[in-house]
Amino acid sequence: MNRLVQTGLLALISCSFLACQEDLPTAGRVDLIPVEAVSVEVTLPFEEFGSDLRVYGGYGSPAELAYGMIAHEYGGELEARTLINLWSYPVSATVRDTTGTSRPDSSLTFVGGRLVAKFDTISSVQNGPVDLAVGALENSWHYPSASWTVAVDTVMDYRPWPEEGAGPVVPLAVATWDPAQGDSVIFDVDSAGVAFWADSAGARRGMRLDALTEGVRLETLAVRLFLITRPSSNPDTLVDLLVSSRNHTFVYEPVLEVPESGIRVGGVPAWRAVFDVDFPEALNGPPELCAKVQCPLVLEPEMVNAARLSLKTSETPAAFRPSDSLRLDLRSVLEPSRLPKSPLGSSLITYYGYGVPFAPELFGDSAGVRVEMPVSSYVTRLIAANNDPDLEAPGTVALLSPLEPLSLPFGSFYGLDGGEGPEIRLILTVGQGVEIR
Repeated sequence: MNRLVQTGLLALISCSFLACQEDLPTAGRVDLIPVEAVSVEVTLPFEEFGSDLRVYGGYGSPAELAYGMIAHEYGGELEARTLINLWSYPVSATVRDTTGTSRPDSSLTFVGGRLVAKFDTISSVQNGPVDLAVGALENSWHYPSASWTVAVDTVMDYRPWPEEGAGPVVPLAVATWDPAQGDSVIFDVDSAGVAFWADSAGARRGMRLDALTEGVRLETLAVRLFLITRPSSNPDTLVDLLVSSRNHTFVYEPVLEVPESGIRVGGVPAWRAVFDVDFPEALNGPPELCAKVQCPLVLEPEMVNAARLSLKTSETPAAFRPSDSLRLDLRSVLEPSRLPKSPLGSSLITYYGYGVPFAPELFGDSAGVRVEMPVSSYVTRLIAANNDPDLEAPGTVALLSPLEPLSLPFGSFYGLDGGEGPEIRLILTVGQGVEIR
């Protein structure tokens, strides 16, 4: 038994001695496996990742929006008028007769009406009460194609308005909307006025809403006509019958041309900016990067902690400046050869389902600052595609509104002139080399 113990002790001493003669990788000595991670921030100017920046317009029409627009000398230049046509008047109604019994009555006399217009108080821009006017349109028009100068613009039919601005109209009523009193205004229309829309042709021609007060821009959410009706079965009682709007649009001037420089996104018809992307495989600068890591730095997807597309806002013309948050999206262009009509892919924005919101003042008094859109997933995909030819990443992208069109106001950004164009800001974590000695 003692001999066994002595043998075990000799073996342990021998093993310990041998271990002292070798460096074991698992011994935990710091100088044997130097692992060091460095986080760096890199800003890539447009020319290092993008090319062929261009701006397209003409997507959608005012008739596609859920609201109308009324403006007069807004921003010193914007004029806008809402056009509405109606469903036909009811030919009968169920009313109580003189005995109190409800029964159909097809002999109705329309003695007047109340036209109720509801406004979006958040998006509308005004300073106090606003005087408004409604008039009956004298000419037929085509709501998807009508514009400030043209009533109908289709393949088989082209008809300008007799008067620019969707005119002429027969003046019917004026009213004052005071936002402090609510979100709606009521026009009192007499019997002669409601007679303009009594037949189907008149109902289709409909009406035009104008602003008489200068310096205002209003969004109309709904317009309804309540007919004041005298039924034959009970002439002493007046009944309100609702006539809903059938179609609506708005016409406006000026209509802007494609900008000579800069980026424009949003508006109606909508604008979008498109550019090609060729992301670098390696970085060989700037000096601040190479001072921390070995250059050239070959990019790997796992290095990307964050990536953001950076844009510098510029001042939008006052007439088209947003009054509420403006949302932007970045989407892949599926068939670049078919631009500007190429279909688009899904959003490339990280963690946003409905675009990135930007405050309206960024395009006015606070213009000239950089804003960012998160694109980490897209940049990671670009880097992975550079390293693996079997992978693909969108090579052409579009900067646009999440829905087109979304609103008349639009956002403006610096283009490539003056070095203020789009950038990509990267935050990378780079692991320094691992060495076994």
